[in-house]
Amino acid sequence: MRAVPKVNPNGLYLEDQLVDDAFMGVVPFYASLETMNQTMKEKKLAGYIVGIPVPTGLYQPHFDIQSWLTHEAEYDEKLLEAQKMYEQLSKESQAAFQKLHDEWQNMPENERGDEPVYLAQTFTAPERRDPTTFWSEGLSGAAIKELTQKSIQQLSETDLLKQRIADLELTLTQLMLGNTGN
Repeated sequence: MRAVPKVNPNGLYLEDQLVDDAFMGVVPFYASLETMNQTMKEKKLAGYIVGIPVPTGLYQPHFDIQSWLTHEAEYDEKLLEAQKMYEQLSKESQAAFQKLHDEWQNMPENERGDEPVYLAQTFTAPERRDPTTFWSEGLSGAAIKELTQKSIQQLSETDLLKQRIADLELTLTQLMLGNTGN
């Protein structure tokens, strides 16, 4: 099991959800709405479960659902084209090998030479876009600046408290040494 992001219909991060380790991609999840007479239940899109890790450093992660769907559709088309091309090359290669092998077999044994070797074609899948690039920052620059300013102020207050405690410890130690030395 692993935790993956759950986003609202607009792509903004909601929470993590546990899924199987093999889970990949983006799938919708729905909320049930009861109607007035409660005999029929409607399902309304509530968001998506995203099997793509969120890059570090985002304050309010946002997943671009539309770009993901467009990319997947385009990738599927390219993959289908690549498969057709591979099948065509494979058929041509097999036919050429068969012809060469038949010619070799029809030669007298003393003139044959080495038996032809079939070299299988290699399938090359189209390049995929790095899926983490579909994540972006959901907060504005001003909101991030406000958050980071608060964070800096909080850190400086903490540092001040640490310094104050260290000063008090030093004073207490000096007092204790001064009292035991008399």
